[in-house]
Amino acid sequence: MADIPYTIRFSHRRTVGIHVHRDGSVEVRAPYGTPESTIRRIVAEKKDWIRDTVTRVIDEGLAEPAPANRYFDGALFPLHGGAAELMLQEIPDAGDNIVVALHPDMRRTILAVRGTNLSSERVQAAIDAWGRKYAKAYLAARVEKFAHRMGITYNRLTIRETKTRWGSCSSEGNLNLHWKLILLSERLSDYVIVHELCHRIEMNHSKSFWAQVGAVLPDYKDRRKELKAIEKQILSW
Repeated sequence: MADIPYTIRFSHRRTVGIHVHRDGSVEVRAPYGTPESTIRRIVAEKKDWIRDTVTRVIDEGLAEPAPANRYFDGALFPLHGGAAELMLQEIPDAGDNIVVALHPDMRRTILAVRGTNLSSERVQAAIDAWGRKYAKAYLAARVEKFAHRMGITYNRLTIRETKTRWGSCSSEGNLNLHWKLILLSERLSDYVIVHELCHRIEMNHSKSFWAQVGAVLPDYKDRRKELKAIEKQILSW
């Protein structure tokens, strides 16, 4: 998976291209049938250019306001550093219920939304609710994996949404993680998880704390830099 999130748009073009939008988002434009492994390789080869370009766009203040509607049929929803394509299906007389389901396959990942009156606001609310449930299961498994590996215990894991923080750890051992971590690549969401678990050893950001992080993730400085470059974009999604 690439170091930074990107979406994929297939078309009848002949070559793979990478475009950084003015809002800092990254789009890979590829011919129909391009293997995912090929896209991952090209993005990995261009990661330094992508990261520098995204940082420049943000630093130069070129970012435009987020579009009012990101939740329409065919839109791309960032997920695990890639993207899922929204597929909206109107179901007459379905009442107020909207069902969201993730359907990954070999060529693309579909996030299906089925219900009545699929306005942008209702679709966004339904996807947010789905995202929290999905994140709870996914992040709990990742936390458990690293806690076991690090020999660390914790009390309770809570999935929530805040404006500026990816996570926190209380002195009682309660972990709080932002559900939008699922929008990041696993590489970056794992960094946040390890960071918070290390607070079970050091409730500060001392040299000892960072040594604990580095023992698990030797490249944590690179991951932290990459996260800083995109976190405003992802947190505002």
